[in-house]
Amino acid sequence: MSVFSCFSDLARRADRWRLQPWAASVGAAWADLLAVLLPTSCVVCETADCSLCPGCRRVVRRSGTRPYYAQDAAELLPGRENSADSAQGLEADEPAPLPVTAAGRYAGSLARVLLAYKNHGHTDLADVLRPMLAGALHQAAADVGGLTGGDNTEIVLVPVPATGRARRRRGYNPLGMLLSTLQSKSLLPAGTALEPLVRFRGRRPRDLVRPSAPAAAAGGVRSQKTLGRSGRRRNVYGTMTAGEKGSLAGTRCLVVDDVLTTGATIAEATRALRAAGARVEGAVVLAATTPPSYDASNTREDPNPVSGVLGNRNVRR
Repeated sequence: MSVFSCFSDLARRADRWRLQPWAASVGAAWADLLAVLLPTSCVVCETADCSLCPGCRRVVRRSGTRPYYAQDAAELLPGRENSADSAQGLEADEPAPLPVTAAGRYAGSLARVLLAYKNHGHTDLADVLRPMLAGALHQAAADVGGLTGGDNTEIVLVPVPATGRARRRRGYNPLGMLLSTLQSKSLLPAGTALEPLVRFRGRRPRDLVRPSAPAAAAGGVRSQKTLGRSGRRRNVYGTMTAGEKGSLAGTRCLVVDDVLTTGATIAEATRALRAAGARVEGAVVLAATTPPSYDASNTREDPNPVSGVLGNRNVRR
């Protein structure tokens, strides 16, 4: 009997076993045992035996289907490339901020899923978040191409690095897991490349994209969560580097982060890239805090939806 025949016979036997009533019973018994030994519940509604129940999964997926411009609510974002004022070396009273494309709003079900994924070990939720991030990346890459008059230069997707403290606490890199899987499955936008160009000062360049073992702490950078506007700016300013001056000349970049609040972290990554000569065309995030002018009681609509808006540039600045 050939090797192929052996495998075919085994496959047929496996199919017959799988269809037997006792096989389904054994599978159900194992599921029940795991539910007792490793209990879990929906991170949104607390339905038992799943990290995200089908109903909440549908809600979260819908919340990320309409990427939108989110820069208006982020007060610490830097200015965009090639604004009329910056081209003349002038400072405007209200310069146009760096465009930031968000997959969804950081509120409700999406906020709970992101927190569970980032801080509570629910790495299985990556399957829900990954398509949302991919959609925002594709939209931002297409929009950057339009803004630059069809420039075909490759766009580098630059993830914001995680601090050593955060990497040790979690044991994985949440943003890196999403991006590396999109890269391995060839789901990144055409004409883009994923490169960890930014790192914290005092650290050797590491693989900041794929999950890795705990690394050395990054210069004592504190968590941004409990800090106010000025505190966030001071906490991260000058902590990142992208190499020597001019080392990235001609490189076009999109900064990628998980959540946009004030924009301080994206601003620091942008400063580091521009100091090395790169052109930062915009940023992409999974979720952004709701603009203050938005009525949060209407959870079915997004402020500044991208669809039908980015192409016409009809966006609030």
